[in-house]
Amino acid sequence: MGRNKARRLREKGKANADYAAQHEVAASFRLLAEQNAHEAEERKCRHEERAKQIQEEMDDKNMERNTSDYTPMSKAYFDRKKKRNYGSAAIVYL
Repeated sequence: MGRNKARRLREKGKANADYAAQHEVAASFRLLAEQNAHEAEERKCRHEERAKQIQEEMDDKNMERNTSDYTPMSKAYFDRKKKRNYGSAAIVYL
């Protein structure tokens, strides 16, 4: 085997090794991108759940604040008003 042929084979082997290394790096980047996308989706879901929880807590606090300020007189007034509004409407029980 001549020196040129041996050199070409070494270069070809090196080219194959470089090509394999490029594919390995590309595969690891794809895997990393998939993991990042999955983590981003999980963060988004956790954020939405937390936002819902905070909104519910705020609604509960507002409801409690609005109803706890009633004096017995105003509570009776609102109860009568509520009965009057619902009493005039036709209520169908199933």
